[in-house]
Amino acid sequence: MKLIVPVYGDKRIAEGFNKTTDVCIYDPLASEAKNVCKFVPWRTIIPPGSKITKKMKEIGIAGVLTSQIQLLALNLFVESGIHVYRSEGDDLERNLSLYRDQKLMPFTSKEALENSSICSGACDTCITDDQCKTSK
Repeated sequence: MKLIVPVYGDKRIAEGFNKTTDVCIYDPLASEAKNVCKFVPWRTIIPPGSKITKKMKEIGIAGVLTSQIQLLALNLFVESGIHVYRSEGDDLERNLSLYRDQKLMPFTSKEALENSSICSGACDTCITDDQCKTSK
């Protein structure tokens, strides 16, 4: 089962797809080591305006690994049969190892609700990466 992971570079898991432009497409069944974790800009595989879950299924992605997720995104993935796993910290290699060993926990609705105040970056009114001009 392929997994998509929002990443910073090739070592750290990002807080979500809205925090980075890059993802790791992890394929534990890849025959060549270079293809086990392929790093690409996520908009090249899921273009703007496309149906994200449909595109993910077309390329064989059946799971998401992230440290944070909004409830609506979690529901979209789960309703489409895509598993969403909560990372343990931001070390990519460690979390991929946990995934291979089936030791990662799925995100719950309660955990996603705790992320409800996370800025999506869509309003374009940020003072800094961590502080929004508009009140939540």
